[in-house]
Amino acid sequence: MPTTAVAYRATIGLLWALVLWHSWECRGLFVDGSAFLVQIARREWFFDFYGPRLYAMVLGQFPAIVALFLGVTDLHLLAQILSLGLLALPTAFYHVALTRVRDEPVLLAAVIAVIGTVFMTTSFFIVGEYNTAFAVVIAVTARLVTAERLTAADGAFLLAAGLVSVRTYEVMIYCGPLVALMIAWRLYDAPRRPWWPTTLHVMAALLFLAGMVVAADSIIHPFSQEHLSKTASTVLNAWQNVQFDLTLLAALVIVIWAIARPAALATPRPYLVAGIFLVLLVLSPLLALTDTLVRPHAKSQYTARSVAGLVVATVAVLMWLYKSRLGERIAAFRELRAPMAARRLLAFSLLMVVAVVPSDAFLTLEWRHYLDTVRSIVRQQSGVIAYEDTPLAKPPLEMLVEPWILPSQSLALRSKRGDGIIAPPRDFDSWQPFPPDEPYPLGPYVWRD
Repeated sequence: MPTTAVAYRATIGLLWALVLWHSWECRGLFVDGSAFLVQIARREWFFDFYGPRLYAMVLGQFPAIVALFLGVTDLHLLAQILSLGLLALPTAFYHVALTRVRDEPVLLAAVIAVIGTVFMTTSFFIVGEYNTAFAVVIAVTARLVTAERLTAADGAFLLAAGLVSVRTYEVMIYCGPLVALMIAWRLYDAPRRPWWPTTLHVMAALLFLAGMVVAADSIIHPFSQEHLSKTASTVLNAWQNVQFDLTLLAALVIVIWAIARPAALATPRPYLVAGIFLVLLVLSPLLALTDTLVRPHAKSQYTARSVAGLVVATVAVLMWLYKSRLGERIAAFRELRAPMAARRLLAFSLLMVVAVVPSDAFLTLEWRHYLDTVRSIVRQQSGVIAYEDTPLAKPPLEMLVEPWILPSQSLALRSKRGDGIIAPPRDFDSWQPFPPDEPYPLGPYVWRD
């Protein structure tokens, strides 16, 4: 079984290796990301169209804007840099969380489990600001539950995280007050309250409450009522995300076992049973060889974000309870304080992360093939290209198509102004950024191989 040092270093190394690979493969262009890149090149500035998520947007786009100001006009390089910014932002917060709990096996296991269950299974849509919101909650929780006293360094981090959270994502409608409550608990439980660290903690709590207010207002007065309704209708579609389902089922086996028979956490049995779901997860890319739609699917990751938010909040509460005085009264937590039980939990959480890698690699390679196909199509033809006449209309590539984004993807991947633009399907009648026959002029910005 791995030590805390091995688990910590392995997770950190894997996370950043995936960030670099995913950036190289331009995963940030998935769906909305292509529109972001086009708008950034067109405006030569941030694409900051939605106030309630403004801060996460700006931070993720910042590296691409810096590159643009330095004179980069290669959309391929800008796409890689944009992907890097979008991926590195939540990964940095998870890195902070891992570093803070690296010496406590149970808390380290909890953070690694969130990375495997939530981040790695819902972040293909990395342009989604929820990725940053989830990471912020876990990072703040990790610092709060491991703080032995109030410090200015912790207060400054909480203040910065709170500022980001004011305008990050609607999940702050319940995560904001949860984090504020944990900060209040830390203030109440502190042996001493120096005025400056205390002031920083109080200000941070107020910022998280402000994030709750902004999130609530964005739901009461949505940017688009149609988008809000569509989002609400997809909540129950989380089951379509096979990666999320299998990791969550594995975690639930351990949770249920911990409630029913806490002493078993020191034995291999619960982990062997839960491991069945991890084996299925490792083998899940083989489902692509069948005709079924039940398989790792990039677009299904987006549908699991609402349930994933509840998972993040639940883990934050469990971490908080484990380190509180109440934790001594909970049988499962008492068992996990024993070294053997803690190390088994840590080993299993690390296996959860590793088990997601094959399906993640499968989806990343599928995305590479998709981008190569779109690039080939737009460069071999000119004018408006009918979607139905392209390989994108056939499986398996059709499962990566989002109709409204096709013109933006085409524009981003053109090597010269006269290259083609793929039109949405003929029966598509919803909003799109621009008509396929009137693409935005991007000046010197083109995709260079």
